[in-house]
Amino acid sequence: MNDRLRVLQLVETLCLGGAQRLLPGLMTGLDPQRFEGHTLALHDGVLRKEFEAARVSLTVLGARRFYEPQVMSAVVRLVRDQGFDVIHTHLTGADIVGRIAGALTGVPVVSTMHSVPRDYDQQKIHRRTLQRLTARTLAARLIMVSPSIGIEYQRQWGIPASRLVTINNAVPMEPYLAIAEGVADHVPPTVTTIGRLSEPKAYHLLLDAARLILDKRPEIRFRIVGEGRLGAALRQQAHDLGIAHAVSFDGLRHDIPAILAETHVFVLSSLWEGLPVTAVEAMAAARPVVLTDVGGCRDLVTPGVEGWLVPPGSVAALATALLEALDDPEQSRLYGRRGREKVRRAFGREQYVHGHEQLYASLAMVRDRTRVAHLH
Repeated sequence: MNDRLRVLQLVETLCLGGAQRLLPGLMTGLDPQRFEGHTLALHDGVLRKEFEAARVSLTVLGARRFYEPQVMSAVVRLVRDQGFDVIHTHLTGADIVGRIAGALTGVPVVSTMHSVPRDYDQQKIHRRTLQRLTARTLAARLIMVSPSIGIEYQRQWGIPASRLVTINNAVPMEPYLAIAEGVADHVPPTVTTIGRLSEPKAYHLLLDAARLILDKRPEIRFRIVGEGRLGAALRQQAHDLGIAHAVSFDGLRHDIPAILAETHVFVLSSLWEGLPVTAVEAMAAARPVVLTDVGGCRDLVTPGVEGWLVPPGSVAALATALLEALDDPEQSRLYGRRGREKVRRAFGREQYVHGHEQLYASLAMVRDRTRVAHLH
């Protein structure tokens, strides 16, 4: 008899994103003596090959929209046929489908909230309404990806603290810990940012700050790594500001450790964030970071200890902090060293996997007790 706990990871899409990048590591990290996992993606995407390379058990539905009736029936059928003990959902479409499927099958559902409420509230009205409603009524637990974020869900969505659990995001540390402190002399002073070219990241503000910096330090170079629907507008902005020669748009890259090895300062100009995995990676690479004071960024950086925190939306503050980081290499190196130690302890894979194992076991135990109570 197989007495391992069966966990279904339900994710909306295999497109590039922090949530999708974390999943293969979680699936392969779970104790195989105690847990058996399977991933179900509603939509395909470029990260499918990473799941396959990790030999993760994977099914892709190829759905067009999460709310199609056949999507719900396929998920419910899979949960029943495979006898899953816990459903773990990621991203709005999967959150909604998974929570309803859990209610229909009696299987407890936990959802990782990969960002802050504001991010979900930007979505189309049917998505944000169903996200909030099912989070409040159908999710057994909501996972917060850093401690500061839970307070926002309590205050804005009315989620009781008892249903929130914090499990810090994690990155595979080894490729980043292997990067030497400091940057080779032949590399021009480089400021790097990594993420989707989308509204929350506010890269238009970074470009405005870059113009102010280049007025004082014309040798600085800026790298924007990622793709998204704002790409063309941002390129046009760089051209209009007269800084296109100093800004490279690198698109989607799979060699992030190599990029960080050539980075003097890592920056995020975000207006809102969950816990940015790219910032954790940069800190693990011993890079000083300039982050906006949003979401989980304040759990990553204590100003004046591991880096700089600046008010979101302030071009002047962003430019000032970046210039400080670039003008004082010794201080930056010290911040980078401290940041590496912090994330190695708090955001490593071990705590991440262990936290999920404990949560899955506790939810399955509650379900078993409920079953026994029903039998009597």
